[in-house]
Amino acid sequence: MNKDDFHRIQVAAADKEAAAFEFDHAALNLEEAVAAALRHGEDAMLIAEAADLPGSEVLQLKGGLESEPEL
Repeated sequence: MNKDDFHRIQVAAADKEAAAFEFDHAALNLEEAVAAALRHGEDAMLIAEAADLPGSEVLQLKGGLESEPEL
């Protein structure tokens, strides 16, 4: 393999890894925002609509919050 092809592959792989990191970070931020809204008593179905998530996923987060001990 020539040096240019090898370098292009390395750059593309690094770009893919960076994009995956950004996606994971965005997903965590969304989960934290949803959890905060649930703690504030917002309606789970309205949160689901705003977050473009299935209601069942938001309800799972709500269930997780209810089982966590308060600090």
